Amino acid sequence: MVDCEEDSLPDVADLNKIEEGLYLGNLTAAVDTKILMKHSISHILTVDSKPLPSRITSLQGMAFLYIQVNDMANEDLLSHFEEAVKFIREGQEKGNVLVHCFFGVSRSATLVTCFLMKKYKISVDEALQRIKSRRRCVGPNSGFLAQLLLYQIMGTSLVENNLQYRLYRLQHASTSMVKGGKKHLDEKYQNLVLPDPRFSPNSDLVAYKCRICRSPLISQDSVLPHCQGETPSWNDSKWSAKADKLPICNKGIFTFPISWMKDASSTLQGKLTCPKCQAKVGTYNWCGGCRCPCEAKIIPAFYFIPSKLDKCI
Repeated sequence: MVDCEEDSLPDVADLNKIEEGLYLGNLTAAVDTKILMKHSISHILTVDSKPLPSRITSLQGMAFLYIQVNDMANEDLLSHFEEAVKFIREGQEKGNVLVHCFFGVSRSATLVTCFLMKKYKISVDEALQRIKSRRRCVGPNSGFLAQLLLYQIMGTSLVENNLQYRLYRLQHASTSMVKGGKKHLDEKYQNLVLPDPRFSPNSDLVAYKCRICRSPLISQDSVLPHCQGETPSWNDSKWSAKADKLPICNKGIFTFPISWMKDASSTLQGKLTCPKCQAKVGTYNWCGGCRCPCEAKIIPAFYFIPSKLDKCI
């Protein structure tokens, strides 16, 4: 991986003490050894498109964490919140931590915000206000703010079965798939894939079976609900509430990925066939999605033809 180009740094080294043992700043401060020594920095968390130069990362007695994320609203920073919180916490216990991005405004501020939220059990707004009282220039982009709000809704943890968070991960897995195919998708896809209901010990959780061979295809947990005529969005907090109180569409059947969908992990679109009798039961499309009969557009889409299935629940 290429080190940062030091001839394209912000003009002035800029960092601020947010609380005891925690500093927030820009890239120029992170590569200035005099500043690092002055503030007794022992841990550096870099969230940027490039890592720090080797002359910094080779410094003795220092710890580093590099998170590769661009300052764009559609970037996934939420998935890194827990490792960032752990690194900052351990750094505070052992010394002083510098969290930085290029300007020290958006990405790094987002990670410091999530850290303060978890440490003090406070809201996004309160955490940001604490930071702004020490560093006025901070301002996470709109996508990172939405991720912080989802983190707040989940109680400052990554709750795997939270529907809103599952929609978030599905959207980012889709982006990874479209960008680079399976080699970029594997990790996020595996976190999303739900078990094959044919091998589930609890048959009561099967939601749909193949109409031809009666093989279980979809469990309750696999169903991706949506409201009539409305594309489900991960940053809509209603999906963290109880979906049974929403006007859920019953015209089209969409799911999250299921382990028997072998081809769906390697190609952008294709047919869904019953793993037992090979009858076509639907389609999948990571990029273009699919439109439900209710007119809602679901992207990515794992769509089942209702006439090909028997409902069990």
